[in-house]
Amino acid sequence: MMLFTRRLTAAAVSVITIFSGVFLTASPASAGVTVDGGGSTWSSIAVTQWAADVARQGLSINYQANGSTAGRVFYYSEQVDFAVSEIPFQAEYRDATGTAITNEVALAQKRPWVYLPIVAGGTSFMYNLVINGKRFTDLRLSPDVLAKIFTGAINRWNDPAIASENPGVALPAIPVKPTIRSDGSGTTAQFTAYMASEAPAIWSAFCRKVGLPANCPATSLYPEFEGSTAQQFSDGVAAFVAAPYNNGAITYVEYGYAKQRSFPVVSLLNAGGYYAQPTAQAVAIALQGARINPDGTQVLAGVYRNPDARAYPVSSYSYMIAPTTTAKPFSTEKGDVLGKFILYFLCAGQQKAAQLGYSPLPKNLVQLGFDAVAKIPGAPAVPAIESCSNPTITGDFITGAAPPPPASAKKVAVAGIGSGSSGQTGGASGVIGGTGVSGVISGERVVDGQLLTASKPLNLKSSSDQGALGYLLIALLLGSVVFAPPLTAVAMRRRRAKSSS
Repeated sequence: MMLFTRRLTAAAVSVITIFSGVFLTASPASAGVTVDGGGSTWSSIAVTQWAADVARQGLSINYQANGSTAGRVFYYSEQVDFAVSEIPFQAEYRDATGTAITNEVALAQKRPWVYLPIVAGGTSFMYNLVINGKRFTDLRLSPDVLAKIFTGAINRWNDPAIASENPGVALPAIPVKPTIRSDGSGTTAQFTAYMASEAPAIWSAFCRKVGLPANCPATSLYPEFEGSTAQQFSDGVAAFVAAPYNNGAITYVEYGYAKQRSFPVVSLLNAGGYYAQPTAQAVAIALQGARINPDGTQVLAGVYRNPDARAYPVSSYSYMIAPTTTAKPFSTEKGDVLGKFILYFLCAGQQKAAQLGYSPLPKNLVQLGFDAVAKIPGAPAVPAIESCSNPTITGDFITGAAPPPPASAKKVAVAGIGSGSSGQTGGASGVIGGTGVSGVISGERVVDGQLLTASKPLNLKSSSDQGALGYLLIALLLGSVVFAPPLTAVAMRRRRAKSSS
């Protein structure tokens, strides 16, 4: 009987370990140690979730989402143990007027660091557009038109350039309200890098207009312009656009913020000639075009121009900036906690990426993260990468399984579009020509602005379904541990009583 109970208990522990991914606990030396981090709001939905996850194992991570620029400043100012940023330290960091104000690389030399990928995702373009009393959810834009909106060259929603991308839609003659970040932001840097690469003439003209160099590079501080509204942090711009009184507003923000609010995002024209949404699959496919530098930083030109029809072009991953020495305020005890946190989010934590509006890191980026952990003082030894429960490694998330986009997502030339009002069909908001994209037709439908094909599902395993199954198995096994011994004892007493009678 005791042997039976021990086996059940061991089985229950095994199941708990399997479904927890990497089973992490604070060591005695690091118990009670808090690791402080700050930076990216683009990444904060995921980082905050992961910090809550590891807290259940006694690991204390305190993360302040104060923007990528602030995160990098806090790192070299010795105010945080780690930072998260969409861009690395800048050798010549400039303000919104183009003036060089600091050399971050030089300032950070006193705290040697390593870059490692933390989460991948798409910078989306969340918008609030009501047409005839209904929220419009299928806005399509090309890189040039998007750049004109965010540089003030297009300022009304029925502009012919927007109308040509959305034939048959009764676009309203209301102002476009571009909403930009007021703080130093990695999201701003990612978006402006995209415009500088893919709409260089429009971006250069804007730079000259606001007093920046004509061929200006990406910037973390978006220059304000006539008609724009500036808000602080990702949550701030998303909340502003989502406000019911802000019809016509549009912003750039990590997809998870729009997903949280059930607001649509722009379907952006990719190099393959299709309008794509920033889904987990579309981001993962696009990032196959990324080039990774020896220091772990990314070069995204190949992502912007990835010819795969399924790719979402403004895809990237953000970096954790982690220390490689015990220069203050870091220590080996903090290294133990930080290393375990990193191993968690590279592996089991990535199972939640798609649910949170991100995309799980692929195996090669996980390996980069493992290599970085080995450089952090006090961090635990990394496991074999095959034991990592990241869904791209276990096979639960396979980009090759993503279906091709539907024919209706392909850009078509539309002749005779002279204004937003010409070419209206029936005056129905959100209905494109006679194809009825806002409803159901030929097995296709739009959900939160994403065109889905009913006959070709993505066929991805749900992390939440796996989690529910795991918890059910745990409950059954633990229940058997609790109830089996007394039930067995009762049966044995009855058997002895019967035999003695």
